Amino acid sequence: MEQLYTYEYNDNSKLNMDIGSPEYGLLIESQLSEEHYSLYRHAQTISEFSTSITHMECQVVGAQCAIDLSKVKLHKTSLGKICLSMYYNKTACIGMNIKYRTPDGSCNNLKRWYSGKATTAYKRLLFNNYEDSFYEINFSNSLTSPRNLSVEFVKDEHSQDDFKTMAMAYWTIFIGHDLSHTAMSILMKRNKSVSCCSHGRNELSPSHTHELCMQVKMSGEDPFFRNNIRCMNYVRSVPALSSDCTFGPKEQMNQATHYLDGSMIYGSSAKRTWSLRTNSGGQLLTSVGFDIESQSDPVQSQYMPLEDTESNACQYGSGTCYRAGDIRANALPQLTVMHTLWMREHNRLAKLLSHVNPHWDDERIFQEARKIVTASIQHITYAEWLPALLGENYTKRNGLEPSTKGYSNAYNETTDPSVSNSFATAVLPFANSMISDTISLYTEGRVINANLSLKEHYNRPTGLLLNYMDQLVRGLSTQNTQKIDMLFTQTLTNYLNSVHPNNLFGMDVVSLDIQRSRDHGIPSYTEFRKYCRLKAIRSVKDLSRIMVEGSTDRLLKQYNHWRDIDLFVGLLFEKHEDDSMVGPTMRCIIREQFIRTKIADRYFYDLPNIFNEYQLTEIRKVTLARIFCDNSNNVTMMQKKVFLIPEMADLHFCSSQLIPKININHWSEMVDTFQK
Repeated sequence: MEQLYTYEYNDNSKLNMDIGSPEYGLLIESQLSEEHYSLYRHAQTISEFSTSITHMECQVVGAQCAIDLSKVKLHKTSLGKICLSMYYNKTACIGMNIKYRTPDGSCNNLKRWYSGKATTAYKRLLFNNYEDSFYEINFSNSLTSPRNLSVEFVKDEHSQDDFKTMAMAYWTIFIGHDLSHTAMSILMKRNKSVSCCSHGRNELSPSHTHELCMQVKMSGEDPFFRNNIRCMNYVRSVPALSSDCTFGPKEQMNQATHYLDGSMIYGSSAKRTWSLRTNSGGQLLTSVGFDIESQSDPVQSQYMPLEDTESNACQYGSGTCYRAGDIRANALPQLTVMHTLWMREHNRLAKLLSHVNPHWDDERIFQEARKIVTASIQHITYAEWLPALLGENYTKRNGLEPSTKGYSNAYNETTDPSVSNSFATAVLPFANSMISDTISLYTEGRVINANLSLKEHYNRPTGLLLNYMDQLVRGLSTQNTQKIDMLFTQTLTNYLNSVHPNNLFGMDVVSLDIQRSRDHGIPSYTEFRKYCRLKAIRSVKDLSRIMVEGSTDRLLKQYNHWRDIDLFVGLLFEKHEDDSMVGPTMRCIIREQFIRTKIADRYFYDLPNIFNEYQLTEIRKVTLARIFCDNSNNVTMMQKKVFLIPEMADLHFCSSQLIPKININHWSEMVDTFQK
C-alpha cells in the first residue's frame, strides 16, 4: 500500500482527465460518491494485503488458498475493528422508524441489518476466475482484446423486435440503475480520477500506468479508430469490505441498494434523499419549464431540479442536466423522461395524500408517497416487464408471477437480497443492444413527427425534454425496441460519450462491458450453463445448436476454446427460447435474481402489514400506461400494455376505465378529534 501511495504522489500529474471528454463522460456515470471514499480505502487496503499474504503464505496460489484465507478474520486489526463496527453494530436499527425503508437499504433485514445495504458487495453465484483467485487478471495473449471482440462480433444493423416497444429497453435500464451502481476506483490519497491513456488516445508508459488501470488496448487496424486512438480508458471497479470481516478475494461494491426500492429516484443515502426534498408537503424538488407542449397546469411543467455541481454534471457542465437519485439519469433522453415521470408521480401522490390526510406532516406524506411509488415499480416489474422479457408461461412456472389477490407469505429473512455480480455486470448490459440510434417523436395519432439522432443527445437531455416531453413519452410506447442480440448502434460502440463538439471519437460500450466482466472475475459462459443445469457443451456441434446461426465459427476464431467465451458475449449470441426475448442461460440468471429480490425484501408490496387489503387491491391496478397518462404533459391516449406494440384499436383515452386509476381515498386516515 505504501508503494501505491508513493506512486500517486510522484505521478507528476500524468493522470488528468479532460472535462467533456468521452472518458470524463464514463467517469460521471461510474463516479464514486464522496460518502464512500473511506470504505473504498479500507476495502482496497484489505484487497492489497490479501494478495500479499497469498504470495507469502500459499505454496500454490489458487482457489483453495483463497477459500482458506477467506476464513481468516480481521478482528484483531484496526481494519477489522472498522469492519466489525460496520456489520456487527447491534444498535444500528435502534431508534429508527422501521415502518418505512431507510434510504440506504439498511435495517430491511432485522437479523442482519446490513443485508442489501448500499456499499456492500455484489453476490457471487460462482467462484471468481481471477488468475490468482484473488485479484489478478489474466493479461496473456490467450484472451482477445475486448475491442477486437467488439469489432469482430458486433454489427451496426437494425434487428427490430416486431412486438415490443422501446419502453422495454428503458425500463430495463431504469430498474437496473435501481439495483446496481458500480464505481471506478480513484487515487487513494488525493480522491482524484485515474486516467489510463495519454490524452485519452494512447497507452501510457509502464512507469506512468497506475496499477488500478485495466485499459482496453486498441489495434492500429481498428476499422473505426485506426491509429487515432490506441487506448480506451478503463479503471478497475471499487472493492467492498467482506460482510464477515475476513481477508479474501476482491469483491466489488454496489453503490445502490440491492433492493428494488426506487433508489434511482430517491437516492441510496440519507444525504442524497434529503438533497432531493423540498421538506414541505412531502414533495420532491423540481424545476419549472414551459415548453411548446405545456398546458397551463403548473404541475405538468415540473422537471427534475437542475444539477448545479460541476462534478455531478453532464459533459457540458452544470446547469445542463438534472439531479435525480441516480447520477446516470441524464445519459439517455428517454431514460430522463422515465425519471421525470416518476418524480411527477411522487409529487402527484403526495398532493393527493395531503388532501385526504390534512393532518399528516411533510415526513409522513413523503414516506407514504414513496411507499406507493416503490410498490408501483415492483408491481410493474413483476406483472408487466418480466412476462414480456422472459415469457408469460416461464414467469408463471418459475415463481415470478405476482399473486392477484390476498397476501404473499414469501418473505424469507435467511435469503440474501444482494444483487449478483454476474447479473449486474454481464446481464443488465443487454439493454444496450435494445437501443436504437434514432429517437422517434410521435404525434397523438402515433405518426412519426421527427427522427432525432441519439448521438446528438447522449448525456444532453434538457433541451429535448423541455420541447418534446409528450412526443418522447409516445415514442417509448410506440417505437419498436431492438432485439437482444449482438447488433448495437454505432452511437454506443464508436461514439459513446462523444456528444461534446471537440470529440471526434467516443468509447465502446461493448468493449467496456466485456472488460468490466473480466475485471470482476466473472466466470465464463460455459460455467454459467453448468450453474443453470443446462446441457453441457462437449463439442463444436453442441455449441452450434445453442448459438445463433453463423456465430460459432466467429466465436472460435476469437477464443481458443468455447470454455473461454465471456459470459456477456455468450449470452448475446445464445438462441432465444419460445416467447422469451433472451436465451436460457440469461433467463436463468434473471430468474435467480428476481426470485431473491422479492423474497428477501421485508417491505415487498404484497406482504402482510405493508398495505391493508383495500390499498393492495389499488396497487395491483397500477400499470405503466397509467403512469404515462397521469404524468405526461398532455398525452391523451395510451395502450393498456406499453411494453407491447399497439395497433390503433389498442389505444384508449387516458380517462378510460380500461386504464384504471388507483383510489387514493383508501389511504385516508380517520382522526379522533376528541383525542388530546
